[in-house]
Amino acid sequence: MSGTLLFQESKSMIDELLQAANGLIGMANGETVDLGGEEETEELPEPEPEPAVDLAELEALGLYDAQLQEVELGIRQKLPVQLYAQSCYNWMQMKEIRMGMLSEVDVKWYMNPLYNAEQMHQIRLGLEYGLDVSGYARLIYTVSDMYKKRHALMEDQYRSGGRGQERYVLDEYTHIRLHFSADLMKAWIMLPKDDGRAYTIAELRRLLKKYEVRHGILADGLHEATIEGTRGKEILIAQGIPPMPGRDGYYELAFDRELPDAPELLADGSVDYTHVVLADTAQPGEKLAEYRPAGKGKSGMTVTGIAIDGEKGRELPPLTGSGIAVDSEKRVYTAAIKGYVTYDAERCKLSVMQTYLVNGDVNSYSGSVIYDGTVHVSGCVSGKAVIRATGDVVVDGFVSGGSIEAGNNVILRSGVNAADQGSIQADGRIMGKFFERVKLTAGSDIEGNYFLDCSVRSEGRVIAKGGKSRIMGGEMTASAGIEAGIIGNYGSTVTAVTVANLYELTERLQDIKEQQKKVSAEQEKLEEGREKLEKLIGEGAVSDQRIYQKILQAAAVKSSEWAALEQKKEHLKTVKKNAMQATVKAQKELRPGTSVTINGVTRKITEASPGMTLTEEMLLEKK
Repeated sequence: MSGTLLFQESKSMIDELLQAANGLIGMANGETVDLGGEEETEELPEPEPEPAVDLAELEALGLYDAQLQEVELGIRQKLPVQLYAQSCYNWMQMKEIRMGMLSEVDVKWYMNPLYNAEQMHQIRLGLEYGLDVSGYARLIYTVSDMYKKRHALMEDQYRSGGRGQERYVLDEYTHIRLHFSADLMKAWIMLPKDDGRAYTIAELRRLLKKYEVRHGILADGLHEATIEGTRGKEILIAQGIPPMPGRDGYYELAFDRELPDAPELLADGSVDYTHVVLADTAQPGEKLAEYRPAGKGKSGMTVTGIAIDGEKGRELPPLTGSGIAVDSEKRVYTAAIKGYVTYDAERCKLSVMQTYLVNGDVNSYSGSVIYDGTVHVSGCVSGKAVIRATGDVVVDGFVSGGSIEAGNNVILRSGVNAADQGSIQADGRIMGKFFERVKLTAGSDIEGNYFLDCSVRSEGRVIAKGGKSRIMGGEMTASAGIEAGIIGNYGSTVTAVTVANLYELTERLQDIKEQQKKVSAEQEKLEEGREKLEKLIGEGAVSDQRIYQKILQAAAVKSSEWAALEQKKEHLKTVKKNAMQATVKAQKELRPGTSVTINGVTRKITEASPGMTLTEEMLLEKK
């Protein structure tokens, strides 16, 4: 019988075996399978399961010993060997298909018998690493081509910090198992427990090389693996080098950015804010800042020798602000006018603010002070006075009433007693000698010697400084924490302190996101209208461009709205992050009559306690 006829008959017989095997599988799954016989009306006992492949029949078909051995191994491993128990595969091809089945990969990718075993091996490895092999699982590629393409895919996947899938490899000759982490940064080895064979370090190194472990091999791990008592245990055998991120971009500042300077602690334990300065001053043309670009990251290496790119540092956006000149190419910023320099790193905002000096008092008779810059009042503020500045507000004298609003910081050198007739608001910090019966709102910290019957709300911390620092009466909310020497009093007045209201902050963040969605939708509509109008103008159908200009103006407004919301969102993210670590700290004494709330958990203080720091967990324990 010719080889061609033998092949055809063998194929026909295998097809019949496959059909029968599939029928048995279908019946096992509860399916109705037509096997060509008459339908039985009488229930018959379940037949004994028969092997899907008869080795004697395969031997009769001409399969030689090595092929039959691969089929027998597959049967022992309970694999569907009928898929490869065919004379069209040599034993090495059979082995690659069997190994793929053991690894539970889709062997259909390489079951074409026209692939040689080494080509099958490259496709199988790609599948085991979780790669998309469609780009190289083709007959036109040689083994060398496939190897290069597989490694290129692996480099693309892992170079930027990607992950594949955790991988286990069992060496069939030694029965040594290797375990690879999903990011290929670690490899473990486990020697068989009961084979009785001793392995040298050199043998283990050869095995690691066979499975492409080339980098970070641990000498201690190799030594440990050769010790008899470690058999059957996983041992870390190789450790990759993680990539290191590059330095973030930053602005090198040419002025003193400590805004404002720290107050002076006096001998009597109080804090003096008289000499606190707002900022450095600048002359026109004076250099203020220069940008230093982000650095490249330091590369890492997987245990298989793939270089992993270190993530480049984060770049910062250009600075915005007023009173400055910019060299966009060099990203150098200079003062355009004479004035105070203010810098908000969080918002990437640098400004030179002109100062409006009020030489005297501001009260109901002097009129309001509204200024785009910094306002400095040398006298007192009282009555129904209004001071509103886009920069800082500094008051040298006493504050007994009125309304003060600042786009940056507020410094009150002589303190406040507003008798519930005044309010102070700042986007930045508020600092003063003391605060009595006044409403305070700040986007950052609020500091003073003491707070008496105040209504306070801070997105930073509230800190009573100095040896006589205390918080007595009133309501105080601070996202990042509250600290004072003494909190509460022995009178009947309640002191309510609240920190870390994460639920409220989350709702505010969500509200901003919803607002951004609306603005984005409006921007899309404006963009759609702009494109339609541009088309009509281009075709000459519309000559009046006033509507087009209005659309551009509206788009600019919406862009500014979105940017402002984004700034608020990032600010609230920072506030929320700080709130997660917020505490209430009484350095000397926590007095009865105080109500402490941390992240919605409230505790009433009924007896005096020595200095302590309260956390949410402590409040939960006391409830």
